[in-house]
Amino acid sequence: MGTLNTLEKGIAILDLLAEVGAPLGVAEIAERMGLPLSTAYRYVATLKQHQLLEQDPVAGSYRLGTRLLDWSGAVARPGVRQVSLPRMVSLSRRCGETVILSALRQHEGICLEKVEGHHALRVSHELGAVFPLHAGTSGKTLLAYVDPEDQKEILQSVGLERFTETTITDPELLRGELRRISAQGYAESDGEVLRGTYGIGAPIFSEAGRIIAALSVSAPRHRLEGERRKKTIEWVVNTAQEITGDISKYRPG
Repeated sequence: MGTLNTLEKGIAILDLLAEVGAPLGVAEIAERMGLPLSTAYRYVATLKQHQLLEQDPVAGSYRLGTRLLDWSGAVARPGVRQVSLPRMVSLSRRCGETVILSALRQHEGICLEKVEGHHALRVSHELGAVFPLHAGTSGKTLLAYVDPEDQKEILQSVGLERFTETTITDPELLRGELRRISAQGYAESDGEVLRGTYGIGAPIFSEAGRIIAALSVSAPRHRLEGERRKKTIEWVVNTAQEITGDISKYRPG
């Protein structure tokens, strides 16, 4: 019984950090969980030992650990990160920008992998970061290819929060945008989450034709204009299609 109770408390701490969406100190975790401080320290130390939590070396607070990414990637599709990474590296070298691999996690998107661009000024996600599905290129790419009923449930559940003046907050306009993305095979975002940025994303599919991930490139807007934007769309779409083909041939071990 004691082992089961410990497991439940550990899961509850992980759930708490996922819900808060920001690092917490041990004292904050203890207070929110209703635990003695010494008990909270023991749970946190064990979770950290198994890479389920990471500690900020400066602030001393804790966030969800990288081992959860391995589990998340396995849930999204066995091998999707391993298969995608070489293609992502090639794409980043070609376009010079940050490349992101993301997947659905319930009613959000989550960053599974990234390859940083070579520019000093760049746009990126942290590994494990979650983001909304109605705004931004990664989120819209994922949302555009799920079943219409799932789309409806997601949008009703999370709402359409406005982040910038270009965020789509009208449900009918968003549905039209998602249909357009699905028809043309890629998504674009002009500063919908962060002003001055531009994103281009394309879907990655399973052998059964279901979306399992989104591949995207994000950059300051001025670096993705005109012919450069057209070329980047072509590169992103082609790379996503190549990864889809690689996944169909992937056999672990």
